[in-house]
Amino acid sequence: MKTLIAVLYFMLNSVEEKSLDKTDLKIMNLLIKDSRISYRNLASDVGITSNAVKERVSKMISSGIIRNFVVIINPVIFGYEKECILILRHIDNATKQQDLFNRINLLGDIFAYAKQLGGASIFVVSVRAEAEDKMGIIVDLLKPAAIESIFIKYRPITREIHSSDLNIMKCLLSNPRMQVEEIARDLYINKDCSKAIEKNAAEKYIRIFSIA
Repeated sequence: MKTLIAVLYFMLNSVEEKSLDKTDLKIMNLLIKDSRISYRNLASDVGITSNAVKERVSKMISSGIIRNFVVIINPVIFGYEKECILILRHIDNATKQQDLFNRINLLGDIFAYAKQLGGASIFVVSVRAEAEDKMGIIVDLLKPAAIESIFIKYRPITREIHSSDLNIMKCLLSNPRMQVEEIARDLYINKDCSKAIEKNAAEKYIRIFSIA
């Protein structure tokens, strides 16, 4: 939830000068919570027609307000064991953003990033077990920035992940709004993809469908 709040703040802050009405903001809020929500359900929730919703979403995409639909897969599936929340304050203005990312990537893979009020930045980094030993190096590399860090252990996988589940996730990574019929057709499977998606989401192997 904290990550979603940070993403929502970052997005609204970056588009505050663009023309958005209350209906647009309602649509964005619903897509942030679930980027796979259908146009029909969006229309029902905001009180306009499906075509009107589709037109508004298309305009927000073309104007750059919505840059991407995203799906976040549980990093445990890829061998990560912990999550590190890094809060950086007093970042040197001479440090380029890509250099900052490269240094933090020594700790693991950046899962989410957002700027906060006051100039601080928050990073959510997926890390392997031994990565905590690198924190001293990261602190030195990021000076004079002040760093706060919190490590959280992921829950281990409780069941076998089948190849069909991984292939469905791969389709969703390429297009989070891909229809289940398209997924089944592309993978040449008769499996009920909607149930597979719901099951993996319920078990937190698919963690978030959102927008960026």
